[in-house]
Amino acid sequence: MKTLYLHAGGSKTGSSALQVFFSQYARALEQHGFAYKNNSEVRHEYQITSGNGYALFELLVSAPDNDCINDVIMSYFGTCNCAIISSEYMQHIDSKQIYRLMSATFILGIQLELIYLVRSIIPFVCSAYDQVIKRHGEWRSIDDWIPELSTLDHIEFLKRVSGIIPSTNIHVFNYDSVSEHLVDTVLQVLGVGDNMKTDVRHKQRKINRSLTNHERNYMRDFNRRYGGQFSEEVSDRLIYSKPEYCSETPHISDHSVGILEEKFQADITWVNQTFLGERDGISISSSHSAMREIHRGIMSANELEQSDMHKLVLEWSIERIKALQKELDDVYRSRSFRITYPLRQIRKLIRLPHGFFNKDKNMDAIRFDEMGT
Repeated sequence: MKTLYLHAGGSKTGSSALQVFFSQYARALEQHGFAYKNNSEVRHEYQITSGNGYALFELLVSAPDNDCINDVIMSYFGTCNCAIISSEYMQHIDSKQIYRLMSATFILGIQLELIYLVRSIIPFVCSAYDQVIKRHGEWRSIDDWIPELSTLDHIEFLKRVSGIIPSTNIHVFNYDSVSEHLVDTVLQVLGVGDNMKTDVRHKQRKINRSLTNHERNYMRDFNRRYGGQFSEEVSDRLIYSKPEYCSETPHISDHSVGILEEKFQADITWVNQTFLGERDGISISSSHSAMREIHRGIMSANELEQSDMHKLVLEWSIERIKALQKELDDVYRSRSFRITYPLRQIRKLIRLPHGFFNKDKNMDAIRFDEMGT
């Protein structure tokens, strides 16, 4: 029987680190009977990825034809009896789509094993807050952002799958407990943890890290000034420049902690009772305060200075301007565009000294034939 191992997240639990590992060790995994197919190329070891499951996710959400879903599922196996799909997109499928997936694997004679990670509420919220700063242009304080949280996607997904996928086929872990040996934990589920040779450094990488205090304050100010339009590009520039840095958790007020307790304590109890037990269970705060003190000690030695961040963002902006100028030049070289839009002549007007029109108020001096019309 074939087995499909679906790693569906959850969000902010080391998915990018796992996906980079799967990609870089795809050949070694295949030698042990596990295919990791349909993944995009990983260009460097700290690349933020979305895994290899988007094609299946898209079909589950939109395809009217179940045969298409079956064909895509089989494409993940190659010549192996086991396949790995890793994608946080999969945590967003609803109950109907989960049932479609289960039905497809049943028809194909495939055993479905779900691998999923959750984490305690405050560490998750802090990491998710940094993610919306980095990816969605958030600029408010975390205390102003927290009241908007109504549900937690990773817990809601577990609620949906728990009634459809047998509990014996669902492998749930507390990320806070396994983060230092995340890859080994997943390899143990696959049954190859003791047999596959790997580089320890590759298994301990932190990818898509959260922000330091200086980076967070810088990005919030940048997003506030520019509307968040470039938050992803700028945050990637900062993170990729120092990927090894350890993040700092933002301060959360007691009032916000109370909001989180009121909203999510029942969910915490359900997850622990259903999947984790009290010993390995999640909580509201985990070791949040202790973690903050550890991070402070580490960051005092490797913090990015404000001037360094300014320099990185200046380099990014110059590169972007050059790319935009090349794009405009390429468009201008099109004959059809030159006939209708004399861009270079208009550029000359834009570059004229500020006082030009004050010195010569005779607008006829700018002749239309000189503009190419």
